[in-house]
Amino acid sequence: MNEQKISLLIRHITGSKKGQVEKFSVENNPEIRIGRGLENNVSFDPVKEDTISRDHCRIIQDSTNSERFFIYDSQSKNGTYVNDVLTTGRTELFAGDIVKLGKDGPSFEFDLDPRPQSHIKKTRVIDPIVAKETKIHTATDLPKATSEKTPPVKEGIGKNTMQHMIRESEKKSKTGLIITVIAILLLASTGGYILFKNQKVKEIVHVTDPKTTFTPTEIAKANQEKVVYIEMAWKLTNTASSEEMYHVYYPVFQDKQIIGYRAAYSQNEQGAIVPLLVTKGDYLKALGNAQGIELDLIASAGSGSGFVVDERGFVATNRHVASNWLTRFNFQQYAFPGVLVEPNQNGQYAPAWDKTVTQEMVGDWVPGNDKRYTGVNTYLDVTFANNSQRTPAKIVRISSTHDVAMIKIDLPEALPKVDLYDSYDEIQPGDPAIVMGYPGIAPVQLVLKRSQDVFNTNAEITSVPVPTVSNGNVGRMVRGSEKNSKIDDYQSTFGDYYQLTINSTGGGNSGGPMFDEKGRVVGVYSAGKWVPGTSISFAVPIKYVMELMGRQQVIK
Repeated sequence: MNEQKISLLIRHITGSKKGQVEKFSVENNPEIRIGRGLENNVSFDPVKEDTISRDHCRIIQDSTNSERFFIYDSQSKNGTYVNDVLTTGRTELFAGDIVKLGKDGPSFEFDLDPRPQSHIKKTRVIDPIVAKETKIHTATDLPKATSEKTPPVKEGIGKNTMQHMIRESEKKSKTGLIITVIAILLLASTGGYILFKNQKVKEIVHVTDPKTTFTPTEIAKANQEKVVYIEMAWKLTNTASSEEMYHVYYPVFQDKQIIGYRAAYSQNEQGAIVPLLVTKGDYLKALGNAQGIELDLIASAGSGSGFVVDERGFVATNRHVASNWLTRFNFQQYAFPGVLVEPNQNGQYAPAWDKTVTQEMVGDWVPGNDKRYTGVNTYLDVTFANNSQRTPAKIVRISSTHDVAMIKIDLPEALPKVDLYDSYDEIQPGDPAIVMGYPGIAPVQLVLKRSQDVFNTNAEITSVPVPTVSNGNVGRMVRGSEKNSKIDDYQSTFGDYYQLTINSTGGGNSGGPMFDEKGRVVGVYSAGKWVPGTSISFAVPIKYVMELMGRQQVIK
């Protein structure tokens, strides 16, 4: 009997391909390549799905067992997840597994047609129910009734005895009356003495002070509805034309065959090494007739935290969450080593293959610092704790000097807000610090929502954010600048931050509130540094958020 042929199915659940099903014959395609490059079997839109790497991952059939399939991550920037677990090395796939390209990227269901017997889930065994023994009581078990009591025998009393009893009773009555009168007099005199003493003694009332400090559990419970989850994605555009900006990649040839690509970098007027950026409309003019050039969109995506500061929907967060193009850009791994390009006689750029560019040479490149470019959020969504409904937000204000920003959502209801307190001049090392937010390393909770819309019946799998509470202390105040009687001025190379002794935070906590022991927000979590064996976190003083909420004069 001939072995039945198996087809591999990719059912897209989320992303730009949501609702699509791609089918491959594994007899002809034992290896399925997935990514943004056009050469992949499963190719994603390079603009809409800019969080997916060019060569993101591969699904390969086992050469010794046709029913076994494995997925390999191709050193992608944002990773590959199988059933929300990050894949390292190779991971075996089974029919029905959910694969996600990046933690917040598009997802699809892996399936086989027909499903082999080895991919059918085993029947789950339920523990048998043990009936409890019920004891029935019969009449014989009940206690027997006691017999009736025999009435007492009455005895007669003589005449002399009766007269003696009457005389004794009269004597007792007179004695009892005298004792009663004496007792009343004693009580009256004692009560008068007590009243007299109370006139000279002031009343003492013990009053319990109201509770002024709270545990991390109490603070978290009181503020859970006020700390929000923020998701964002952005792209870099030309300020003048609003066209998208792309990083240029030159092909590397060997025997007239392309064997790879090298990212292009140029030197600006200040002498700094920066990526060579072009738009699709002008890249031929800038690069000439160079063949095989690839363009990589300058964009990014991620998540962070925030907190409601005004009942009208104003939310505070980090600048690098609300407008990520105003912070250091994280290049893809394949962006280095790169090649330096120089203009030729025609003013067009050409690669100098003998001049290699490293990550250290580019340094901390910030896309938004070049006024020729501006960032645009493709989405900026806010979600409340334990909810799945996303609400679009807009940028209201961005600090020009600190890692804080203000965004706003529009809802018809008044929102609960946190209590803000500027403790900049009184906070001390050792003071309690409680941080709330949504670290990306925390497990993700997913819910399946079946559509009740007759015009769109697709079910949707959505993540539900649950905040994490991190407890620690203020380890140090890193003042941005200071003046006193001993020094005229000093400047911090790092900035104005509170250094925290908290190590359970991470990427995604950015923009979350930092509370003091009284439940007031005194800072905004901003960054963390992790080295083997230890970690340090930093928060921006809340006074810089409060400055964004009003007008601040810088010149008097």
